Formats: sequence, structure tokens, C-alpha cells
Amino acid sequence: MDESAAREVLFIRAIESHDAGGALLSEDDRRYAARAAAELVRWSAADRGERALPEALVAKRAGLLAAKVAERSPRTGRMLAAMRWRPWIGVALPAIALASGLVAEHIADPRRINILAFPLLGIIVWNLAAYLWLLVRSLRAIAPGSKRKPGWGAQLLTGVRRNLTARLSGALAGAAASFVLDWGERSVPLIAARVARILHVSAAALALGAVAGLFLRGLAFEYRAGWESTFLGAPAVHALLAFFLGPAARFIGQPFPTADELAALRWDAGDGENAARWIYLYTVTVAAAVIVPRLVLAAVAGLRERMLSSRFPLSLDDAYFLRLLAGWREVPAQVLVMPYAYTPAEAAVQGLQRLAVALFGADVQVSWVRSVAFGEEDAVAPDRSSSAADMVVALFNLAATPETENHGVFLDRLKASASGRLAAIVDEGPYCSRLGAQAGADARLAERRAAWSGLAQTRGLRAVFVDLSLPQLTAAQRELDTQLSGRTASA
Repeated sequence: MDESAAREVLFIRAIESHDAGGALLSEDDRRYAARAAAELVRWSAADRGERALPEALVAKRAGLLAAKVAERSPRTGRMLAAMRWRPWIGVALPAIALASGLVAEHIADPRRINILAFPLLGIIVWNLAAYLWLLVRSLRAIAPGSKRKPGWGAQLLTGVRRNLTARLSGALAGAAASFVLDWGERSVPLIAARVARILHVSAAALALGAVAGLFLRGLAFEYRAGWESTFLGAPAVHALLAFFLGPAARFIGQPFPTADELAALRWDAGDGENAARWIYLYTVTVAAAVIVPRLVLAAVAGLRERMLSSRFPLSLDDAYFLRLLAGWREVPAQVLVMPYAYTPAEAAVQGLQRLAVALFGADVQVSWVRSVAFGEEDAVAPDRSSSAADMVVALFNLAATPETENHGVFLDRLKASASGRLAAIVDEGPYCSRLGAQAGADARLAERRAAWSGLAQTRGLRAVFVDLSLPQLTAAQRELDTQLSGRTASA
């Protein structure tokens, strides 16, 4: 799945997750798109003699629905278009850098070159500092236990989300915010590679422009080279310039000027000298230290960009995609339920079955494990069924008071084998029935929920509260869908 298809898939996913009423996409629209996409993908695969891939079905379906959304709501369609990459940016920025380099020395002094305060020397130093920063960042990224903090990109996405929420209303606002954040988070590696390529090319273009500008103007004007300094003497200047330009002098087979020769080039000692040899030395140094390394780095970033753009890393193993691909699965989706100190009533069992169908489609198998008695959590051991399940449910009763040394240990045991697919569901039906219409029932219910939420958070989970005996379980489905897709639900 390429970048464009992945963007459409996440766009439609956000709309379907928030447009429960079918304001933009009706059930008929979705069924037709699924059927048409399946036929088109199978025909296309058959023509090529290949097997029809699930990701092709998801992408084709999203493309059909995205066209329908754009037709019904042009403003929503423009939101999708606004997230597309503009290739001209990758041409315009290097062109601006090249033009800036061409005029850099002309702005500073059209006839004289200060070899100590030369713009090219600044370009060399800046690029060496950039290489050092890239090296440090790379080492920190691969260091054990390193975690990246949210940067300006996360702040920008937050601002965009607030702007969309303010401009749009209803389900569309939630869908827009969800899509922008989801796409922004998932496309970070691609954006980083793209930005790196452009910045590397721009840095090379700036240096190339600065060198080219000198040679072009040097055809019609004579540059005089010299230097001046308030604090540095000729020996210090010689040591500094020899460090940067000495390798270039050896490369072109020219002796590097001595400290005495540099002393004679001081502006207060005369009019300097013809700048040709200094331009050659700086050109070789800039080519070796800036232009070539930057182009190599740009090529590496470009390869990564093309790889990520053509094969966008979008996993299809969460609940939303499993629902869409229910008919394409070789085996049914597996949901393993492990109650703790709780024997659910038949209505709750049926409710959990409906919830599993809503999450994974009709082709789902719900397996129940014998309820773990209070105090026997240490006997729970990881097994193959829990590691292979699409979702493992730790089922609790809200009537119970959560205990870290019991319920917490039970969650720890399950989490070790659930491969990130553990969901903590708290059935609040029995507790709500017990409270009934008692005075202070709402406060007690909120207090018990807070206790369970706190326990789940200590295990890196988010408790899902639902009355499994009720016919409508939409809120729980949405919360679980969000958790299984690896995103953080909104508070």
C-alpha cells in the first residue's frame, strides 16, 4: 500500500469511526464499496496471475468511499487533499538555497574576500556542526532505553486538531481531528525522511551557489583576498585556516601559505592578494566537506523516503481492519475471555459475544476460560492460546474492589502473553443493579470506576466500563477499537 492509499484508508477509517449515524457514508455506501472493491481487486489480481491481497481490498474500498465523501462534502474532501505532499516544495527550497548562495558573497563585499570571515568558512563550520548533531542524535536513538519526547511536530498536530475542531462540528470534527493526528503520527518516519532529503539537498545547493557565484563574478571582477582580526594574530589565523584548508592544499598540490605570508595579507598591511588560490582552496574544501556528504545523505534519505512512500507501514491487524477483512481471513478472529472472581450471567456472555462481533465481524470465535478465583492469580500462566488471540479480555465485576496484589497481578500475568492485545473490561451491570435508585448511587459508581481506572493505568491499560447486559454497546466498541488500533483515546 503506497502513501496515497494509506492516507485514504486512514481518512475513511476516521470517518467510519465517528460517523455512526451515516451522515456522510450510509451502510449501503459501505456495503457497495466493499463489494465493488472485492470484485475489482480479484479481477485485477486474476489478470496478473497473482493472489488478491487484503491490503489491496482495503485500499480500493477506501478510494471508492473517499470519492463519495468528496462528492457529498467538498470541504471534507479538501481536508484529505490538504494532507497530500506537494513535490514542488522539494524543488523550491533547494532553488531558494542555491539563489541565496549565489548572492551571499556579493552582498557581503563585491570585490574583497576576508579569508577569515568568508561566508564559505561559515558554511563549512555550520555543516560540520550539523554532522556532529546528526551523529549524536543517531547514537541517542539507538541507545538502550531511549525515548523520544514529543517535539514541534506533535505540538503542530495538536494545534491543527484544535483548529479543525473549532471549524467543524458534530461527528465530522471528531473524524477530522482523529485523521489528522493518526496520519501525523503514522507518517512521522516518512516525513522525517522527506524533510532530511530536502534539507540535505538545500545545504548542498547553498554551498554550490556560494562557490558558483564566486567563479561567475570572478570572470568579470578581480577579488582581493586578505583578513583582519581584533583578537587573533597571524600564527593563530594560520593554525585555524590550515586546519580547514590544509587538506585541500595537499589535494591540489599547492603549498599552504606560511604564517609570515598570512601576516602580509592583513588588510592594514596592504591590499591583500589575488583571491584565486583561496577560492580554489575553499571550493575543494566545500565540495569535500559539504556538497558531497550532503548529497550522499540526501540520497540515503531519498531511498528511505521512496521505500516508505511506496510501501507505507500500515498494519492491518487491528480490530477495524479485521472487521473489513472478515471474509478474507483464512481463520476466524479469536477472542479469549478470562474472567477474574466473576461468573457472568448469560446476558453478559451474549453481550460480550455481540461486542466481539462488532469489533471483528461475524467471523469471530469467542473462547471462555474458567473464572480465576480470588487469590489464585499466581496460578495463571502464559499459554499459546492467549498469545495467538486477536484480543485477550480480562473480565472483571465492578462490584469488586480492585486490589493491586490480586487484580493487578492477574493483569500482569495476562499482559505477559497477550502480545499487546489485552483489554481490561469491567462489567458494571451487576453493580448498577445492586445500587438501583439508592441515594448517592452516582457518586459511588464514579468512585468505583475511578478505582478501577487507576489500577488499569498502573499496568499501562485503560479500563473499559460497560453494562454487558444492555443491547447497545457502541461506546465500548469504540473504546476497544481505539485501544486495539494502538491509539490513545480521547478523554
